[in-house]
Amino acid sequence: MKLLLSPRVLFFIGFAIIVTTNVVVLSGAASNRSGDRDSQIILTERELRLPYRYQVNEENSGLALRLSWSALGKSEENSDYIDRRSPAWFNTEKLEELGFDITGDLSRTDDTARYQRPLPREVYIVLEMEGEPYNTAVKRAEVAFEKMDELYKANPEDTMLRGKFEMAENRLKNMHTTESRLFAVDAGLDRKKLRIQYGDPARFIIARGQVKPMYRGDRQRREAVGYVMKLSVEKIHVPLNHRKVFDDVLAREKSKYTDFEHPRYEVELAYGSRLEPWILSVEYLDKQSDYKR
Repeated sequence: MKLLLSPRVLFFIGFAIIVTTNVVVLSGAASNRSGDRDSQIILTERELRLPYRYQVNEENSGLALRLSWSALGKSEENSDYIDRRSPAWFNTEKLEELGFDITGDLSRTDDTARYQRPLPREVYIVLEMEGEPYNTAVKRAEVAFEKMDELYKANPEDTMLRGKFEMAENRLKNMHTTESRLFAVDAGLDRKKLRIQYGDPARFIIARGQVKPMYRGDRQRREAVGYVMKLSVEKIHVPLNHRKVFDDVLAREKSKYTDFEHPRYEVELAYGSRLEPWILSVEYLDKQSDYKR
């Protein structure tokens, strides 16, 4: 015999679930913000992106920024998405340090390793703001542009070279003006050890993230590399008291893709005891004086 609940009872059950959920969320946020901040850092639109206009629901007043980051891969071009998620430092030794057992997979002579990969793990990811990896990425873009510039000048009628030249030119410009300067530089299982090693809270963020191994090469020369799938928290809620700057920026946007030629705002971001981020302050950036930020 089925127990039928009246609409009134169902309403109160649903209401209780919502209240309980909100209490848990608010308690977690309060716990995260209590005590010392793990990091407090200044970022701009280069690292904290607005959603595309078509993702902004007019009926939903909520707004979240997306944390944009990169990594320095082995490839000199560093233009492939996989390279930007598979840092050069994320090698076999680092995978084993994070608890992955990949020795058997590397010794196999068939292709089963590609289909029987270990499950992703949550680890601590270290992100560095405008450090050596970012500077190296800029230098790589400069070298690529110089090479393409020389080739194009020697063959000005070659339309294919012209296209590659323009891509290299745009990439170099973007590295200086719009691309994120936040790079993944390390990963580990011991948060305290990482914070000791990367001690500047205004330069290094320690965040939780999902990682997994990837296998490259053929059966004879298979290589295992690490891949950062995502950060556990990549979207940062914008409180109502900080909405005005972003609402003004979105109101001026003509394109649905919220492209920008220079960062239009600066955000002071904090990470708490649970390594969850929240916004401390937001400021407009002047096009001329803050162009290089």
